Amino acid sequence: MERYNEFEEMKAQLALLNKKLEQETIVNERLIRRSMKEKASSLRRKAIIESVVSAIGIPYFLWVMPELLGLSTGFCLFVCFMLALALGYNYYIHSHFRPDEFVYGDLVKAKKNTLMLKKFYANWLKFIGIPFIIVFLGWFAFEIKQHFQGEELQSIFGGMAIGIVLGVIIGTYRYLKTQHMADDILTQIEELSED
Repeated sequence: MERYNEFEEMKAQLALLNKKLEQETIVNERLIRRSMKEKASSLRRKAIIESVVSAIGIPYFLWVMPELLGLSTGFCLFVCFMLALALGYNYYIHSHFRPDEFVYGDLVKAKKNTLMLKKFYANWLKFIGIPFIIVFLGWFAFEIKQHFQGEELQSIFGGMAIGIVLGVIIGTYRYLKTQHMADDILTQIEELSED
């Protein structure tokens, strides 16, 4: 009888332990999902800021830059077209990437959308971003050289060189941070999928 009581007590303790582990797993899953949502929301905020900057850049290049630096209409329209393209591309990328999916949605779909986001950012950089910057810098230097001479030209090119270095550093940092956050989300999805 004594062994039976010990057995029943062990059984009850095991059931209690299983119940606690189940609750811990549910809490752990909620925490991971909340963390993924925060990262996805951060990526979305970044995209909104980029979109606002692009939207402000369009009227700036249409009305301010031609007056300020005497840039040609063709150059300004080219830049405005690229900014509008960036706006559209950014909207398209993030229209599929919804932070709430990470809390309530299907993990398979969330993983697919995160992989798609990574791919779209990489493709933008390779096929549009870098070629645009090269054309932009060459054309901008040509435009500036036609309107300025001597010391003014040197100071503008000096500022341009500083801008290029800072732009490359900031752009590289932001790109790598975006890819790293997407990788973190994918890792967390894998953790949840294994459970």
